[in-house]
Amino acid sequence: MNRIHFLNQLATSECPYNFGAGVPPLDQYPAFDPGYFYRVFLEEFPNKPVLHYHQSEGCLGEISQRVFQKDGFSEAKGGIITNGVQESITVAALLFKNACVACTDPYYPGFVDAVKMTGNKPFFIDGEHWLESLESLNPGSLFYLSADFANPTGKRLSLSEREQLVEIARRWDFYIFDDATYRPFFLDTPLPSLVSLAPERVFHALSFSKLLSPGLRIAMTHVPDKFLAAFTALKANISLNSSGFTQAIVGGWLLQNGLSLSAHLKEFKGTMMRKKQFLQNQGIEFEGGFFAIMEIKGRILDFEWCSKLLEMEGVAVCPMNLFSDTSSFNHKIRIAVAKTSVKNLEEGFMKMHKFVL
Repeated sequence: MNRIHFLNQLATSECPYNFGAGVPPLDQYPAFDPGYFYRVFLEEFPNKPVLHYHQSEGCLGEISQRVFQKDGFSEAKGGIITNGVQESITVAALLFKNACVACTDPYYPGFVDAVKMTGNKPFFIDGEHWLESLESLNPGSLFYLSADFANPTGKRLSLSEREQLVEIARRWDFYIFDDATYRPFFLDTPLPSLVSLAPERVFHALSFSKLLSPGLRIAMTHVPDKFLAAFTALKANISLNSSGFTQAIVGGWLLQNGLSLSAHLKEFKGTMMRKKQFLQNQGIEFEGGFFAIMEIKGRILDFEWCSKLLEMEGVAVCPMNLFSDTSSFNHKIRIAVAKTSVKNLEEGFMKMHKFVL
């Protein structure tokens, strides 16, 4: 089965214990009135061409600059507005289609599929020894990752790893695409973004799909100056420009929330802290974001195993071999924990333990 098709099926599944779909818990966020936020934006920017054709960079240049600056990227300029981070990934893949494009294993399928679509072949780096392996990249390569709570592993880079990564990128002259989709979902203190450490090396793509609404299809991307014109031209040929209407909604929401990406998540994060404690009691690492990895030694946790778990116990999970072409992750599953309640999570784990026994 196509991986994206499988994940989309999980996203719309109504099984009792859906730990497979990494969908945002919109019902746990404050009430969202698109019309109201649209009007807020127009009151602040009455001359923006939100209902007309406009430049491919988008209508939120000034706001995106201020959003990046509020997140600690003091040198930020206006970002390019794309139709979600996935379009930004696709544009970057096209931009580097004649170069080495790398990512860690396990990987995010949306990135790998975008690279393959360009006729290129992704280069996979061992996730355990990834920093050392980066020195094998050719000058001009592109390295994709999520520095904050990656999909599928849920891992976050330490400050030391961030500093080492940008130092290696400068030394070996390659570029970084940081998918910052889950960056706002920290549970302690946010670490410096990669783009704040090396703006000339880092594409920084920020999505509003998980923190506001996936239906808006809006993302902001910082593009290094060297690639700005080419990135914008490719974006223009793919979609001309992103919806001015939805840009205005996002812009109004940001203005109303003081340009913060995470202030509205306070109550949600309180719930996530309780889930974190539960997961840690199960011996599962969880720092933030949407995902955690569970290992069951001695079992092959493939599609067949996951299908039986769903059929017999009503629990949906993702096999980690969905995100890798090797056998290294055959004993692991990805658990999506953002949307489920604490009670639902506890009950689902009881059913998984029963199924394993």
